[in-house]
Amino acid sequence: MPTLLPICHLVPMPSMSYLPPNLSPVPQSHLVPGGGINEVETDVVGEIEAKLDKLVKLCSGMIEAGRAYVSANKLFVNGIKDLSQQCRKEEMISECLEKCGESLQEIVNYHMMLFDQAQRSIKQQLHTFIKEDVRKFKETKKQFDRVREDMEIAQVKNAQAPRNKPHEVEEATSSLTLTRKCFRHLALDYVLQINVLQAKKKFEILDAMLSFMRAQYTLFQQGYNILDEIDPYMKKLAAELDQLVIDSAMEKRDLEHKHATIQQRTLMEVST
Repeated sequence: MPTLLPICHLVPMPSMSYLPPNLSPVPQSHLVPGGGINEVETDVVGEIEAKLDKLVKLCSGMIEAGRAYVSANKLFVNGIKDLSQQCRKEEMISECLEKCGESLQEIVNYHMMLFDQAQRSIKQQLHTFIKEDVRKFKETKKQFDRVREDMEIAQVKNAQAPRNKPHEVEEATSSLTLTRKCFRHLALDYVLQINVLQAKKKFEILDAMLSFMRAQYTLFQQGYNILDEIDPYMKKLAAELDQLVIDSAMEKRDLEHKHATIQQRTLMEVST
């Protein structure tokens, strides 16, 4: 599970020079288990975004190459169909080309489904996560950082307020109190967004890969079923081809024998 960040881990510590009772610092021992806020921000906003963006671009290249492969296969299948029509007077050839062309066309269709699924699950789904969720979080982070900076400035002013001037001390303390309340309010939303983003990151990556792998499974499973269905015909055709080789060899031998006999007769006729 992603690390859940409690609000106390986001609050910067006020200066120890002067702290009213209601502004006591958060103990340094309160650290995020497994890493602090900066580590989570780096993971979500920096490294993960870059890796996901790279994966989406690689997927785009794969889809483009895959669709070119599918187009080339379609042209090849069309060529088989044209040849089948040309050889329709030779039943054995025509039947073979027709059956193989139909099977290959079905396999090409499943390849198209695979690349369409890659488009939806990897490219679009992860791209949407980067564009909407991660970048929205980055905008929230900018706002959070500005408020955190205001909080730190208020802490410095509070610490530097001259203690012999109660009015300035009261003003600085009041400003710090208001800034701290504002910071805590925004920090609650910020922590929530981090935790939601961490959970969504996990879901989006796993769901995208699962969908793509299911499409891979469907491609190979259906491809196997298609080829398994035509396998009896291919075995029958292989046996017929073996017999055709034998018959052709015998026919060739007979023709050579006839040719030799005719040649011998011709020589005998010439000699007489």
